[in-house]
Amino acid sequence: MIAVVSSMKIIRTTTLTLVCVFVLFFNLCYSQNKVTKLKVNFQAPFVLDQDTLLLDELELEDNAELILKKENHYIYTKILRVGKNCKISGLGQNGVNGKNGAAGKTPEGICRNGANGTDATPGANGENGRNFSLVAEVGIMVDTLTINLNGGNGGDGGEGGSGSSAGRNTLHCQTNGGNGGNGGNGGSGGNGGEVALFIGSIEKMKLISLINLSNRGGYRGIGGSGGKRGYRGIGKSESISLNGKTGLAGKDGNYGNAGRLLFYSINIKP
Repeated sequence: MIAVVSSMKIIRTTTLTLVCVFVLFFNLCYSQNKVTKLKVNFQAPFVLDQDTLLLDELELEDNAELILKKENHYIYTKILRVGKNCKISGLGQNGVNGKNGAAGKTPEGICRNGANGTDATPGANGENGRNFSLVAEVGIMVDTLTINLNGGNGGDGGEGGSGSSAGRNTLHCQTNGGNGGNGGNGGSGGNGGEVALFIGSIEKMKLISLINLSNRGGYRGIGGSGGKRGYRGIGKSESISLNGKTGLAGKDGNYGNAGRLLFYSINIKP
């Protein structure tokens, strides 16, 4: 059994235990379930909508793409065949942008203050990338396999609605401008998916060169700007009338965290 190929510092004893348990689990499931062959071609991406897949053989033909839809995916196959320019995609969806606040309505008539703008709604958080585990007793790879488990980006916060300007004032009344609505906060990026690869029969350094992994966290959403202030009315009491206040800007979201990597080349059978 070959040691770790990863930036993570994992104690060797723990590593070997994890590998053994992982392989034992899949072999047990394999023995109790009917298995078959899955071939994915270039004509259309294959959407995997089940979390566990037990196979005799998984073949990704040239330019094939396997799309992961569940939060966690586990694939066990006796044989893995990978052609040229193949992809496994488990991207988190981007968060929806927040809605802008409504502007205050302009008052009709004299001695009326401006209306306040309404607050915007926040951006939604991005989804986490899918978690993906693959055990292959035999790996036959003629080209690089791209695995993309990036977290979704956070949605931007909406912009606050503008306050309206006040109506005309007189000696007997002052008219103040409306306040701007507050901007919505940005959503946080989703975390990158975690991946564990256990692929046999491929030399360690060769396996590293054949996996192109991206599992970064999603980018943060940007907070929306505050709504513009409405102006005081003109007239005899203009000097004592007040302009409205500009709305507060929303806060930016947080960046998502990168997913962890467990990456091994193993020999399941002696």
